[in-house]
Amino acid sequence: MEHAIKTMLIYFKFLFKELISPLNYFMAFLIGVVINFFQGIGIFSSLVPFIVPIIVQSISKASVKFGNRNLNLLVRLPMEKKDPAFVINTSGEVVAFEGKTKDLFSKYKIINFQDLFENQQVSDIKRVLNDSCSTKQHVSQEWYSPRIKKWYSINMKADEFSDNVLVWLDDISLRKKLDERLTKVRNFSTQMMLSIDEQLKASDSYDRLAQFVLDQGYKGVFITTKEKEGNLKGFVYKSESGQTSKSNEIVIPKDSEAPIWKSRRSLGIVTDALRNYDNSEVFYQNNRFDPHVLDFLNFKVENFVNYHEEDISVITFNKHTEVTQHDLTLMEGIVNSAFTINYLVNIIKNCN
Repeated sequence: MEHAIKTMLIYFKFLFKELISPLNYFMAFLIGVVINFFQGIGIFSSLVPFIVPIIVQSISKASVKFGNRNLNLLVRLPMEKKDPAFVINTSGEVVAFEGKTKDLFSKYKIINFQDLFENQQVSDIKRVLNDSCSTKQHVSQEWYSPRIKKWYSINMKADEFSDNVLVWLDDISLRKKLDERLTKVRNFSTQMMLSIDEQLKASDSYDRLAQFVLDQGYKGVFITTKEKEGNLKGFVYKSESGQTSKSNEIVIPKDSEAPIWKSRRSLGIVTDALRNYDNSEVFYQNNRFDPHVLDFLNFKVENFVNYHEEDISVITFNKHTEVTQHDLTLMEGIVNSAFTINYLVNIIKNCN
């Protein structure tokens, strides 16, 4: 019953909008004048030809819009999306946009498809447009927009009843950054393996790893190995004014509540941030950082990521931007590299 009442109220809302629409009254006026004129009476002699069209138009339009309300909601999707969706002609000129796309294009003064991807060759842009128009099939590309400073997956579909092309873009900047950073992790791991002999002589495997982590935008990192007694032992590194500092050896007891243990106890990667809490005290109560680590860092911890693999545990501090799922994936790759390198170093040491 309640649903039926809500449905009726929605219908009456559509009907009310039509009843107050000036266009309906204008059309009713024209119809009334024509009917009275052809009946051979004065054009304002009868009110019926004026009133009936208002009622009929309002009811019919309201019924159509009520019936199509879900479809109309779907049509509004491109206007609500953060990523641009618009229509261009074969010359690349933007001929239709609404909602957030309109706001974005106004902000960056975009009136042509080429304005978005001005770093691309004009011939490439024309080729994509021609492919879309000639095949009438979905065409996709991945390009960078210097003006908006984002990577986009470009999707195009030509309208078979016109020369225009529907374009919708998906922001893939985070994925591109992840791909780039994972490539750096792979290159770093390769370089580390190729320089195993140097690391054995200098005993600086963790120093190199720490520097790589700090270069990824973290302010501090604690790298440890698990001892036979069950404690974690390692060094904290921090970056200040472009300089990297290293602490003395720090031992975290196995019964400690320090966050570096969280990954092992939860059997997975762990992250937390001060911004997740209304009260900062709750954040620090939930994450009891070791005082020796805090003393060396000498800055307020605002976020961290903790992960482990076998006997290696790593916790990073204060990424300069919000920690995303891509950062967690990257951390897994870094710790995996740390374990692999440490394992190789130990094998070589034992063989010698």
